[in-house]
Amino acid sequence: MTNVSRLKAEHADLWQAAAHHPFIKELGDGSLPIEKFRRYFVQDYVFVNDLSETLGVAEAKAPDIAAARPMAEFQAALMGAEDALFLRAFKDLRVEESEWRSATPLPTTAAFGDFLVRTGYEHGYPGVCAAFAVTEGVYMDWGQRLTDAGAAPDNDFYREWIRLHTREVLGPFVEHVEAVVNAASDDVVERLSSVFERTLRYEVKFWDMAYEGESW
Repeated sequence: MTNVSRLKAEHADLWQAAAHHPFIKELGDGSLPIEKFRRYFVQDYVFVNDLSETLGVAEAKAPDIAAARPMAEFQAALMGAEDALFLRAFKDLRVEESEWRSATPLPTTAAFGDFLVRTGYEHGYPGVCAAFAVTEGVYMDWGQRLTDAGAAPDNDFYREWIRLHTREVLGPFVEHVEAVVNAASDDVVERLSSVFERTLRYEVKFWDMAYEGESW
């Protein structure tokens, strides 16, 4: 059993809660109310700032250029193609420019982002890889699962959002971060387990925030 497989097994309930949240189920069948997706999407756009900073920390702490490259490439995608997608989608979702430009993180978004950046400084490159094995691994899990099940919601953007989180798109990056965690020694993996678990808890809370509204 690989390190990542073991971590997933140890935290199976949290992984299930993150990858099978009602938000995701309703996204797949098209019944997700658009206002819930708007809240999620605006907060996700805010969250990307901390995600990008975390990638920058990982690049700086990478053991060599080969290890830094996947982080740099993923960061470039966030700042380029994905940012353009957000801006186009805001128009489709009727989110006014004044809203997304002035958007501030809700408490859950802020806490999650702060945790990721701190993980980079405190746990270095392996810690960031463990966190991304969750953030991107969970998304690839539900994206590929919905695709394999033939999910075809009427909302064009829901369909596109699912497609963007399949193995074809996220697979190479997820494979890289998982390989780093799988290569870690037992004592390092023991420390990374807390990062893996905490990231999963934040993923669930982020879905809760989007689906139910902020509760604290």
